[in-house]
Amino acid sequence: MVMQQLQQEDSFNSAKLYMWVKGLESKVNNLLKEVDVLKNDSIKKTAGLKKEIRSINEDLMELKHQQEKALQKMDIIIKELKQTAGAEEVMTLKKYVDLWSPLNFVTQRDVERLVENHVDRIHRVLKRAVNTQKKTVRKTARQRKARKKERSKKIKRKVIHHAN
Repeated sequence: MVMQQLQQEDSFNSAKLYMWVKGLESKVNNLLKEVDVLKNDSIKKTAGLKKEIRSINEDLMELKHQQEKALQKMDIIIKELKQTAGAEEVMTLKKYVDLWSPLNFVTQRDVERLVENHVDRIHRVLKRAVNTQKKTVRKTARQRKARKKERSKKIKRKVIHHAN
């Protein structure tokens, strides 16, 4: 009888131990699966971040290039403006023309029109250059904002997906 009781206790303990080990094994397998999912998500996020950084670097290089071009254009405009006559020089020329007042030469009105046309041309060139620069800056800002919005949407989708 004592022998029979010992055998029952051993079988009971063995069965209990077996079930406990199986439960632990199942939990470990679940944890390993979760670790794999976390690893994969981390790798994907890292790759996404690398792409975003690369894109941002490209945008930055593009902006620097555009800024360089704008500065070159502004330098050209400044050089051209330096080559044109200033207001004092124009006034001096106007005085000489008034003094000479030749009959077959240019009249005062013609000179004034030429000066006004020249000044208008300069203003138009400057306005075009400034408008072009503004458009470029706005366009780049819109593109950057659109990219940022798209990235934000992707991140939100990922967060929602992971939350579910």
